Amino acid sequence: MTDKTAPHTNPSETTTPGKNAASNAGRGFHHLGAHIGFLLAILLLAANMRGSIVGLGPLAEIIGTDLSLSGTQLGLLTTLPVLSFGVLSMFAPRLGQKFGLEATLLTMLLFITIGQGLRASGAYDIMVLGTIILGAAIAVLNVLTPSLVRRSFPTHVALVTALYTFTMSSGATIAAFVSIPIRNAADGDWRWSLGVWAVLAAIAFVCWLPMLRYRHVGAAPTPVARISLWKNVEAWWLALFFGCQSLMFYTGTAWVAKVFIDHGISEAEAATLLTLFNVFGIPAAFGAPLIYSRIANKKLAMLVLHIPLIIAIPGFVFATTELPYVWAVCMGLGQGSMISIALTLVGMRGADPQTSARLSGMAQSVGYLFAAIGPVLFGALHDLLGDWQVALYFLFVVVAVQLCAAMRAGSSAKIGAG
Repeated sequence: MTDKTAPHTNPSETTTPGKNAASNAGRGFHHLGAHIGFLLAILLLAANMRGSIVGLGPLAEIIGTDLSLSGTQLGLLTTLPVLSFGVLSMFAPRLGQKFGLEATLLTMLLFITIGQGLRASGAYDIMVLGTIILGAAIAVLNVLTPSLVRRSFPTHVALVTALYTFTMSSGATIAAFVSIPIRNAADGDWRWSLGVWAVLAAIAFVCWLPMLRYRHVGAAPTPVARISLWKNVEAWWLALFFGCQSLMFYTGTAWVAKVFIDHGISEAEAATLLTLFNVFGIPAAFGAPLIYSRIANKKLAMLVLHIPLIIAIPGFVFATTELPYVWAVCMGLGQGSMISIALTLVGMRGADPQTSARLSGMAQSVGYLFAAIGPVLFGALHDLLGDWQVALYFLFVVVAVQLCAAMRAGSSAKIGAG
């Protein structure tokens, strides 16, 4: 059988489905060049998984004014990607199985380039179409990247997940920082701020072309692969954990600054606090999988990683203006840890790379649909009751459920194993 660590001599040759192919696909690489190549390829994917979405946020008010958009129309541009993650994630594993991970991921980079280019058009209807294409493509990247990590780095899942989650979080933070400066440098034309992410995706697409030499087509389904994850209790615990941490992140991103402002903190200071929330998630995203992998007792590991949230949420709810920088930093550390751990578990707990892809699809489908509810429900509770208190109590419920789900999701047992 062809060595997967070297390019195929015949461009049309692909991995032969079957037991041996499945074994080879899961064994990782033995040559340093292949390791480095796939690691860089994964980091390029990560760089395109959040920046193109987050980059719209700082420009939302400007875009709404320039295009005379209603709040609903503008909200659609920010909500559609998350809804796409939820609706389309469950279909991503089939694409990877049918066409191979490398070919599928390469195609999604092309779609991100097209989608982001359409979003930079400045015409609302075209922007909506571009947002749908962009969200669909990133949904596939979200699901299949953990499977690529599991297959290519089976003994270093936590470390590689830490690196790509760090890159993904950094891309989101950079996007939030540079959107306005790029617009200002372009004489106020916000389209350049969106278009730059199409260029980044195009560069990633070109760099990913050599990865087709390593095409892996999924092995033929086995009895283990036919086990329904939707009927697996452990898979549901993981999906619930993924959903809770996603809901907390998107709710925090949408409302943390507003809560601070309504409690008497200035807009400038609230923006700084939101920035801290995002910035401190970056080192946490890198460090959490490493901490998790070093602590043998996984329930203890989960409890340790939840400590920042256990500190932050009561403080944020009951002493919002007393130590706001402490609450913002702790929330950032907690949420950065959680997304990284969720992706690590998706990669580690599947019985094989194919199961990891299906598990990723299920967890992210449930998780992002759940997450899409959070900001809406949080805002609705405020509108209905006229203050933030009950809405903030909602955060206690979510964190409590998240911790319980995390304790079960962190089991070392493989999901889908016979």
